[in-house]
Amino acid sequence: MAEVKLLVSASMGVMNSLLGKLATIMGKEYAKLKGVRKEVKFLNDELSTMGALLEDLAYKEGMDNQTKQWRNKVREMSYDIEDCLDDFMHRVGGSNEGEGLLRCLRTIRARHQLANQIQDLKTHVQEASERRIRYKLDGCASRSSNVVVDPRITALQVINLLTKQVDDVPVQDLRVVSIVGFGGLGKTTLAKEVYDKLRPSFGCKAFVSVSQRPEMKMLLKNLVKEISGQGVHTYEPKEIIDNLRTYLKDKRYLVVVDDLWDASSWEIVKCAFPESHSGSKVLITTRNESVAVACCNFHREFVYRMRPLNDNDSKQLFYSRVFGLGNACSQPFEEPSEKILQKCGGLPLAIISIASLLASQSNTSSLDQWNYVLKSLSSDLRSNPTLEGMRQILNLSYTHLPHHIKTCLLYIGMYPEDHQIEKDHLVRQCVAEESYFNELVNRSMIIQFEKLNGWMKSTICYKVHDMILDLIVSKAAEENFLAVVQNLQTITTRQPYNTRRLSLQLIDESVLDKRAPGANLPHVRSLFTFGLSLQSLQLLELKFIRVLFVCNADILDLTPIGKMFQLRYLYVESKPGSSIIQLPSQMCGLHRLESLMIHGKLSHLPWDIIRLPSLSYLKLPVGTIYPDGISNMKSLRTIHSFDPSKQSLDNVRALGELLNLIELDLYITDYSFANKEAHLKALFYSIEKLVSCNLKRLNGLTLHNLTVYYAACRPLSFSAGCVLEQLNLQIRLPRLPPWVRHLSTLVTMDINLGWLCNDAIAVLAGLPVLARLRVWADRVPVQGIIFSGSTAEAMPKVETLSFRLDVQQVQTCGVVGLHGIEHLPHLKKVYINLCDGRYPYCRNPNREELVGIVRPVVSSFFEQHHPEGTTIQKNLIHNSILFS
Repeated sequence: MAEVKLLVSASMGVMNSLLGKLATIMGKEYAKLKGVRKEVKFLNDELSTMGALLEDLAYKEGMDNQTKQWRNKVREMSYDIEDCLDDFMHRVGGSNEGEGLLRCLRTIRARHQLANQIQDLKTHVQEASERRIRYKLDGCASRSSNVVVDPRITALQVINLLTKQVDDVPVQDLRVVSIVGFGGLGKTTLAKEVYDKLRPSFGCKAFVSVSQRPEMKMLLKNLVKEISGQGVHTYEPKEIIDNLRTYLKDKRYLVVVDDLWDASSWEIVKCAFPESHSGSKVLITTRNESVAVACCNFHREFVYRMRPLNDNDSKQLFYSRVFGLGNACSQPFEEPSEKILQKCGGLPLAIISIASLLASQSNTSSLDQWNYVLKSLSSDLRSNPTLEGMRQILNLSYTHLPHHIKTCLLYIGMYPEDHQIEKDHLVRQCVAEESYFNELVNRSMIIQFEKLNGWMKSTICYKVHDMILDLIVSKAAEENFLAVVQNLQTITTRQPYNTRRLSLQLIDESVLDKRAPGANLPHVRSLFTFGLSLQSLQLLELKFIRVLFVCNADILDLTPIGKMFQLRYLYVESKPGSSIIQLPSQMCGLHRLESLMIHGKLSHLPWDIIRLPSLSYLKLPVGTIYPDGISNMKSLRTIHSFDPSKQSLDNVRALGELLNLIELDLYITDYSFANKEAHLKALFYSIEKLVSCNLKRLNGLTLHNLTVYYAACRPLSFSAGCVLEQLNLQIRLPRLPPWVRHLSTLVTMDINLGWLCNDAIAVLAGLPVLARLRVWADRVPVQGIIFSGSTAEAMPKVETLSFRLDVQQVQTCGVVGLHGIEHLPHLKKVYINLCDGRYPYCRNPNREELVGIVRPVVSSFFEQHHPEGTTIQKNLIHNSILFS
């Protein structure tokens, strides 16, 4: 997936979104705005230039105050201009209310107000543009960090790897060399030095940088432009690659691919480089050892590994930065400098950061200043060295995050400490790629874990260490990205400060309504509240709110959301036993609402919810009755807790018309539903239709174990284009349905059966990509569940297995009803659900004792039959023992 430009970012504000809206104003839809189109074009041109500079500044370290102030003002200006355009577009084209003269008058008035506002905005933009020129900011936005290359290293060592004979590899063959090392070691600086020394010898050359999530089309286009000096007239990567290969054929070229993050990107880029015998060279820089090796086609001799500096080299780098190149450190400063360098651990960037701080002081020869810096570094280290060391490392890690990843990290600051953050929520709130958060996990900035519910269905969640959360909140405050409020008085005392994202985390659960009249928050775009009694949102004047997250609230009157025309994400969770959640009578004005999640008692569901054009994610309380006409909800991709037993027959049939659905979560609560033959037939018809289209995840739960469900679903048939990846049926079926054998794309399966026969085991074994299997069966063959050698060949990817274990059987026989486990080489986790025929396990007063009995038996079993693939982990998850 290519790097996506976030519509909102900590470094650029809403510049990307704003430029798109300015282009819309200049389009045909607003052709009658002749009086302001010229001014809008001026804004678009100026802001495009400023946006490019903001993007460059996002990579610049150590900005001076003048540059930082200009960046902050332009970023905030982008918010203000977008608010103005949003208000105008809503008033002119966002509502169908009023016809004829009334609508005409409203439109004329809105255009007149826009013209006046545009003039004011134009003045602000001109002032910002003049400051940019006056401050000469265009020349200061270098993307390369001020990391000085390791003094031990000269470009000659890498040049030798590129140009000299190594082992028996011919020099004239295309050679790829990788420079690998963690962030801040100076890989880019070294690569640039090598490039500058070698480029005169090559007719074709290019130096291109790769983002963590690269836009391959743009990367390839930049590569072509640097090599040939010409633009690209096609947008298809394959055509670009073919054209570039043709151009480079029989030519000698030098290419540097800087900051490569994954081998998959290299697999695409390398296709552009023909393997001629003209002595062409490619140099890669990466932080990942495996990527470095893969790029060199696993010739490890062509991997150059950068290391931290030793003491002497650290001193040389430090002194040259503080005192100037070639100047030595005078005797009084030797002792504090050695102690400072000890804290830097040989990391060039850390050394340069401290050296730059000292060099920026008015008097570098002041020993007091050096001791002050030393004291600042060591004050916490004296009591807890790891704490201060980690703070420095975390801050360094944050500094080197790409700006779009920084934005996602900062957004986590909206959540209080120790809050379990669901991944799906965070992705939707940020309008970001899931991979961005995976990158934060890989960098250990956030922790990912699985939260299991009672049915062994997992949810991916994040949590943040308190030290990292402190860093996030601190950085977010510096960037005016968000504000965390733990005192209601703060809201009314910071009016001049335009907070765009506000998190209300009030420990004493004070009533907001009493203070709200003084809290005018028209600029807030994201509001999170935790544990508040929020009687009315109307008092907060949330005109431009985009994201509203209300967690653990007591009193909820949400009727004002009907006027929040920019709202795209709404999550509401009430306290257990609290008042009923009040929604507005109509929601048709929420044209941009994409995600709606309600947890709690709902007074009613507005009839026009079926007319929301952008709604893609919907989760309502179990048992909610939908208005007829859900077939109109074509944009839906996910429906959670849909109860077909509460819907009309027409709506159950209409469910099958939502062909864009990727995930469907069914929850049947009404016992009488099993007797409604027409409803059952309509439900399984809809499921059959959805599975044959785009449905990837299907979850079904019923409170009643009736064979009628099996009879109704048995005739199901799925087309060859079925893409179902997850099937979780908490519906007790007598036996495995015959259609399961056709689910060739199934990765996760969770199913309850009355009888698991040998034929059913063979069917499960025949699912080629199944990786996670949970089977709860009342009866299994006498010999148990057997995985034979042939089974492993058909089911090679199983990593997680879950089954039920009878405690009485273990106590009397010491036997686990599972055989052939050694034929599942990729098995990593085993969940064992304990049961007791005398009473449900969850009510057994001696459950801890039972666990003590079962654990050694099961542990011994896996040590004997699967000694390397599975090891026991001593913890209890819900009613299950986990072996991983």
